[in-house]
Amino acid sequence: MKSVKIKIFLSFLLLILMLAGAGVMSILEFNKIGNSVDEVLKNNYQSIEITKTMLDAIEEENVNMLIWMQHESAALPETFRKTDSIMQTAFPMARKNISEINEESQIKKVEREYDKLSVATNAFVSINQKPVLEEYQNRIAPLFLSTKQAINELMSINQERMYKQATLTKDNAQRAMMPGIISIVAGVIFALLLNFFISIYFINPIDRLVENLKHYYPERGTIDAKIKSDDEIKKLEDEINNLIRRLTT
Repeated sequence: MKSVKIKIFLSFLLLILMLAGAGVMSILEFNKIGNSVDEVLKNNYQSIEITKTMLDAIEEENVNMLIWMQHESAALPETFRKTDSIMQTAFPMARKNISEINEESQIKKVEREYDKLSVATNAFVSINQKPVLEEYQNRIAPLFLSTKQAINELMSINQERMYKQATLTKDNAQRAMMPGIISIVAGVIFALLLNFFISIYFINPIDRLVENLKHYYPERGTIDAKIKSDDEIKKLEDEINNLIRRLTT
């Protein structure tokens, strides 16, 4: 015989287990998402920062070239050395943070374009005692643009990956929420069912017992609340009938 206490305890235990299971699943899923996203975004972010450093160096060199053409500044060789130092430091860092399929080949493309630019600018400055704008536009400007384009393409690879990762993270987060949503819906349904069965097996039998006692007359002998379950409520009915028999004999 299962007692009323055990029945109620088992009913609520099932609900607790459902909610706990959904909570554990959600926690594990969110933890998995966090671990996978952290490494990818870290590499992509660092790669983007490296490409920004490259662009800044190239832009500064181009600006100084234009200034040199107007004023023949003696600081241009120092600018070349500074740019070259930045680029040669950036390339190993970029290769260290490779996380995308086409990223390595794009880094090599940037290196090739920069090498062509570096050779051309050094030759242009050493040959031209008096800089010629037309020669700069024909020989140097296209190389600046092609180098910048290669760097921007490298940046775009990582930016697109970050965007896709953000979208994927959003989708994964929604999936991680599903166990909780399902658990809430199941909990509501289970609570309604629990209320239904409590009414059938506990509340209604007690109400029938009360009604039988309210309308009891000695001539009726014993009471019959039509309790089918084998638990404390049935035991209470039996004990009431035993009491009636003792009092009427």
